[in-house]
Amino acid sequence: MRSSALFMAFLVASAAFAAELAVVNADFESVKEGKLEGWSWWSRTEKGSAKLDEAESHGGARSACLRHDGERDWAFSSTTRFSVADGQAFDISAWVRVRTGSVQFAAVTFSKGKVLSWDIGSARGDAQDKWVKLEARAEVEAPADKMYVRFTGEGATLAWVDDVAVVSAAPRAPVAPKPKVEGYAKERVRERLGRGVIAMPAGDGKVYASWRLLDSDPPDIAFNVYRAGAGGQPVRLNTEPIRQTTDFLDPSAPAGGMLEYSVRPLLNGVEGQAESAATRAVEKWRGYFGIPLLGDYTFQKVGIADLDGDGRLDFVIKQPADNIDPYEKFWQRSPGTYKLEAYRHDGKPLWQYDMGFSIERGIWYSPYIAYDLDGDGKAEVACKAGEGDPRDKDGRVQGGPEYLVILDGSTGKERARTDWIPRDLFRSEGYNLSSRNQLCVAYLDGKTPCLIVLRGTYGLMVAVAYEFHDNRLRELWRWDNKGLGRSYRGQGAHWTQACDLDGDGRDEVILGSCTLGSNGDVLWCTGLGHPDHAYIGKLDPSRPGLQIYYGVETHQPKNAMCMVDAKTGSILWGHNEPTIHIHSSGLASDLDPAHPGAECYSGERDDKTKRWLRTCAGEVLSTEDMGLAPRAAYRDASPQRALIRGRKITKYKGAALEPPLEGQIVAVADILGDWREELITSVKGEMRIYSTTIPASCRRPCLMQDPLYRNNVACGASGYYQVPMLSYDMASTGAAAGK
Repeated sequence: MRSSALFMAFLVASAAFAAELAVVNADFESVKEGKLEGWSWWSRTEKGSAKLDEAESHGGARSACLRHDGERDWAFSSTTRFSVADGQAFDISAWVRVRTGSVQFAAVTFSKGKVLSWDIGSARGDAQDKWVKLEARAEVEAPADKMYVRFTGEGATLAWVDDVAVVSAAPRAPVAPKPKVEGYAKERVRERLGRGVIAMPAGDGKVYASWRLLDSDPPDIAFNVYRAGAGGQPVRLNTEPIRQTTDFLDPSAPAGGMLEYSVRPLLNGVEGQAESAATRAVEKWRGYFGIPLLGDYTFQKVGIADLDGDGRLDFVIKQPADNIDPYEKFWQRSPGTYKLEAYRHDGKPLWQYDMGFSIERGIWYSPYIAYDLDGDGKAEVACKAGEGDPRDKDGRVQGGPEYLVILDGSTGKERARTDWIPRDLFRSEGYNLSSRNQLCVAYLDGKTPCLIVLRGTYGLMVAVAYEFHDNRLRELWRWDNKGLGRSYRGQGAHWTQACDLDGDGRDEVILGSCTLGSNGDVLWCTGLGHPDHAYIGKLDPSRPGLQIYYGVETHQPKNAMCMVDAKTGSILWGHNEPTIHIHSSGLASDLDPAHPGAECYSGERDDKTKRWLRTCAGEVLSTEDMGLAPRAAYRDASPQRALIRGRKITKYKGAALEPPLEGQIVAVADILGDWREELITSVKGEMRIYSTTIPASCRRPCLMQDPLYRNNVACGASGYYQVPMLSYDMASTGAAAGK
């Protein structure tokens, strides 16, 4: 009864508020003194024009034709000013036809004659040369007292606008909370990892062996290491059980031939089952594990998961390494198709899946993820798919069916499919914005790995959650940001993450600057806009819970670089100056032992003098230019990550740790041996896995068993790449506990 009463109150409020406000010359039928009455044109270069067009209209006999050939921004604004007050809401709409460029329609607010916000609600139309309706909810916040609407764009533009409307709207309808997700799993689905034993020549006739400590291992577990030559019996190498680390340096390995190193756990004096790894002869070792590919190409992405249930991590690559961006200034016709290819841990090819011409050759068209979704111990591969060749004459895919497809991880055969989020929902936003697709895994009930399917980053955003079980996909919830106001629009990041942010055992979904609860309701939103990078983890060990470090791309008066409390979204500290374009992946990792927690790095795209490395408390440590996308990895014995700039691996303010890498870094992850991270690179015809032979000084559980880290590794196959993060601070955590 209470919800019915609330809804009736809403209907009454809607009737009271739903009144159209008069915009002078909203249908562009009137010209006064040679100009469109009630409207003004401006451009930064004083180029372009807005004129009456009697040959083109949406309704009535005329429209306004906007032309601009300058390189910078322009605006076409209504001179009508409405008196507004805090808490008022308006539905704004306009019809546009964009042939060249793009057009943004937005509401602007003033306070005592000065602009308060250029955008309290907006919608965007891209070039598709047909009439589309732009609609947005504009919500007024104090101290605004006036409002008007305007169209804006940048660069070469040819567009028509017509039939502008501003309607006073009721407060947002009350929405009942979605129910909690209850999946199929009775206990948390986890990979059943083995020891991951590796052995590598370490110079001067030495061989370095390394293996995993599992989080299920008893605290007093120890290990013995054995070596066997071809056809020989294993010989134990250690004189005392190994307890301090999970590595061993064999000082005098026989030269030539293959050697097999095995590791046996030791508990209460009793040895367990052995796991082994072979090493190449010293003279043939090249410093990495190489997996030959099926052809002479490079690859763009890698999914890392156990495809066959043997406790070893396998690989699903996407090749070739091309990336075509949907943005019209970068887009080009795909020269071929993407292929997904699966390889066992030992390099054996398993299968190839041609994504086809319905999936253009760019990251945003082709999300995929490898994960054990149904809990059978073997990972599946989820990906976006289509049918046939639905390309337009110019090569864009703007029609045809779209699916979420589940492939069997060991065979590549299809096991299930359902419709992808339809592009028709994005018809007013055009090709560029509708082409942004992502995938993520989230434990929405704390036990069941669920798929999150996303479409939209810069405007409309839609997310749908699924469970995969018994070869079927079951929808769990659906969310979009329609009607949620400006602060929820265009908050998407370049990759989506999931993590338990509030300690209830269930994962929240971090879309970017907006975060959803495990049930698909909004948890919080900073309203800062699209972040180019967002790092989640125990960034500041002095604070409770987790934190998120943001680098926000869009122009900001402040806080474009900031740290927020992951549970509430409240800003803990931020950059105090205006920014123009914070760009690329930045970095957040513990680099400097002189300062606790993670150092946070971001920079302006077009100004190398504006790069900042900060402590986890926001103190600027350095303005040195480290590029826009440095990487980091745990490589030596310390809890600080090494810095990777280009192909060089060094400690922060230190010397090189290892020889330079070869190839393009595709992923950083703890996939072999002990807790130090491997670097996966792509060279023509080969995947290379660089591990470390630097002896450890302590032992830690496999990083892949940390839920946040594992999720980051999985989701790294979808969207732009960031190094994975931990849910604990390694430097202040007991070495043998890791949690």
